[in-house]
Amino acid sequence: MKNELLKLVKKYGSPLFIIDHDVIRKNYRTFKRNLPRVQCYYAVKANSNQQIIETLFKEGSSFDVASYNEFMQVYEYIRNFKEKEKDFYIWDRIIFSNTIKDRETLRKIKRYKPLVTFDSKDELKKIKEDCNSAGLVLRLKVPDTGSQVEMSSKFGAEPGAAANLIRQAFEWGLNVEGLSFHVGSQCTNFDNYTSALNITSAIFNDARKKGYNLKIVDIGGGFPVPYDNQVPKFEQLARVINSECKRLFPPDAEL
Repeated sequence: MKNELLKLVKKYGSPLFIIDHDVIRKNYRTFKRNLPRVQCYYAVKANSNQQIIETLFKEGSSFDVASYNEFMQVYEYIRNFKEKEKDFYIWDRIIFSNTIKDRETLRKIKRYKPLVTFDSKDELKKIKEDCNSAGLVLRLKVPDTGSQVEMSSKFGAEPGAAANLIRQAFEWGLNVEGLSFHVGSQCTNFDNYTSALNITSAIFNDARKKGYNLKIVDIGGGFPVPYDNQVPKFEQLARVINSECKRLFPPDAEL
């Protein structure tokens, strides 16, 4: 491998950024094999290289975007689909996960009837006024203790406020399609997932009892990368997630 890298540097110069698409495919297939019920949404902000997006799209991945430009990078691969297929693929392939969107972006994506997240009444009001074609996913604040990058201080509605936000959305003529959370980046404390799934299921099932047809449960990211031998294995976490999802959510919930 070292000799191959040196040859590439000699040919193209340094610094040199190299993408191994075989590794990307292997990682995606490992995810799908261990979490067969979960549709994988690649976070484009992790690396927005167009070739990576193309490779994952061909593998069957969906995409988590946080900006208009990222949205259009993915939309590039579905723009030529028939209208009926395109409508399906927008939601099936893209979620706009940034909970704080500027009004110009909302107006730009309105025509695509996107799937977007929110975590406050203020954001809900913006969506109502500038992108009322969207399907909504309410992001919840969940425990993230021990994650390398904790997010609960920045994103997520308090679980106690969730019912009112869902009710407000429907009263304003919007559709809440589901719930989401994120336990923080590089999460090695698997109790965070267990707690988050329990919190989310209580809100999800309560909303359904009230007649709101929630369908989506977005379990976020945070899956630990094996930087060293101390990091617990992804396969171990997958067993926890599979077991909890089977126990807590109805079979028709889309994970």
